[in-house]
Amino acid sequence: MGLFDIFRKKKNNSSKVDPPTKEEIDFAEATKRIFGSSLEQFDFKLHREELEKWFTTIIYRKDKLYIKISGSTHPRDYPNSYNVVLGEGDSEDFFQWDWNSIALWRLKKEIKPTEKAQDYSFPRPDKYDYSLTNAKQELLQYATEFLNGDLALFYETRKKQNQEREPYKIHSPDDKGNYRTTDEATSVEQKKKYS
Repeated sequence: MGLFDIFRKKKNNSSKVDPPTKEEIDFAEATKRIFGSSLEQFDFKLHREELEKWFTTIIYRKDKLYIKISGSTHPRDYPNSYNVVLGEGDSEDFFQWDWNSIALWRLKKEIKPTEKAQDYSFPRPDKYDYSLTNAKQELLQYATEFLNGDLALFYETRKKQNQEREPYKIHSPDDKGNYRTTDEATSVEQKKKYS
């Protein structure tokens, strides 16, 4: 099974998913409570909520635009973090959202290059409200144009991000057992399209 088969399998819901922890459930509830009414003012509606043992994904959509708040508490993802992602198009298709979205911190860095900008540290349960309120305020401060449907800065930031990225690589043996590396075709197309 290849890397991209995992995403296809997950999308088809044919894999077993462990139930979410209380931490994931509480984080999701706090996320919806804190972001929900603010995003609804811009006509974004709750589209999907996905909770697993170590992962949380909440997606709000307005037509072709979406805001995705996703976090991981998986031990291998240390330090644990969450992100606010702005995207256009299909929020369910891996290649689409991977190449046609940007993290809020990238937009912040574009607007204020001297400001610290990165993923948000996954907070302790007693700090959910504080951390998520800060993330919401940054969304309203740096992404108001996006929320209102003006995508000029989003496109500019996405283009810069994708120009710096390489397409995914496939490392596989040939008929003689020698390994060779090739670019994965779909990511090559997405890089061209969104750079």
